[in-house]
Amino acid sequence: MKKGLVCIILVAVALFSLAGCAATTRSSDHLEDYVFTVQYHDQFNILQLTDIHWNVNTSTKSSMDYLDKLLKEVNDHIVATQGASAKIDLIELTGDMFMLANSYHLSTFINYFEEKAEEYGFLYAPVWGNHDRHSLYNPNELANRFKNAPHCIYYEPSDDLYGRSNYIINLTEDGTKNSAVAWMIVHLDSGAAFSETELSVSRDYDDIRPEQTDWFIKEHALAGEDVPAIAYYHIPQDENEKAWKAVTENGADMKNKFFKLEGFADNGNEEYASDFIDRAKGHNLKAAFMGHAHNVDWTVEYEGVVIGLGVKTGDELYFAHIDVNSDDQWMKAGLDSVGITENFDLIGASLVTLTSRDGSFELEHLYFNERENGNFAVWVKW
Repeated sequence: MKKGLVCIILVAVALFSLAGCAATTRSSDHLEDYVFTVQYHDQFNILQLTDIHWNVNTSTKSSMDYLDKLLKEVNDHIVATQGASAKIDLIELTGDMFMLANSYHLSTFINYFEEKAEEYGFLYAPVWGNHDRHSLYNPNELANRFKNAPHCIYYEPSDDLYGRSNYIINLTEDGTKNSAVAWMIVHLDSGAAFSETELSVSRDYDDIRPEQTDWFIKEHALAGEDVPAIAYYHIPQDENEKAWKAVTENGADMKNKFFKLEGFADNGNEEYASDFIDRAKGHNLKAAFMGHAHNVDWTVEYEGVVIGLGVKTGDELYFAHIDVNSDDQWMKAGLDSVGITENFDLIGASLVTLTSRDGSFELEHLYFNERENGNFAVWVKW
């Protein structure tokens, strides 16, 4: 009887495994399934928020109050510089939205962005960071909430691509797949080897895998080889470190700006080497933006691609305090690049404005600090 029971269990396991394999799709056979479309217009505004880090110690009320003020500042700035009809079109949430958060935080966070999407008329698109897996909830719960939120753009099939948030937003002439693509926005899971269960506490990092780059190249060919592309993901890749060394150690004359006050966290380590930018730059990749390193918002133009870290959003966890009297060479270099003459915290947001179909765009960093004597809000153009 025991032998028979063992056989039944083995057969069940085998069938389950086969079912799992059957459920996994080949991304190359379903390229169009990963694509969302939104109508393009010149002066299309993409706001990047990164490393918000809602967690078990977060006061959601104070955090939402901060975001309220920040979004109003961004909206007012866009209207003032682009006209009354201009607005935030898309918000990119580039990872670490949470850290040791629970289901309450998920509900509150998504409800907040749904309310603000209604108020300001934007859509929002998340990518996973390492701490979004460092949770008191099952990651599948967060994925399902994103999928079901009306103003959230998100896709996560059972496929052969690494990670959870690999998908495309094509900005097309009429907002459908029936018209020409003006810009491609690619979202990539840059990885983090946390277990995909509740209460995961292990810590490791990862990279954008070659098969993800292969997938991007195929998606780009589907959209059109002349289409300019911009990428959003969480963890800086090896090209960031290459660019930093080229500027600081080899004296390369590359445009660079803003602040780099800590390492890129995992780059320069062969284990985490990525080929994404090095290969994607041959397929009209114009820019790649990420987060992860809280004391960094450094941006550089590297071999034709603008690589930038977004300004950390809000004061959860840690962030840099910029001191105009500091003797630190990199803080002084950052201050020289932005022209700010008073102390401030390195928190806020980043705004990309797609100015035309030819691949040109503008980038601005917003440093936004709440202060009793009037909020500090300074915009700096790249």
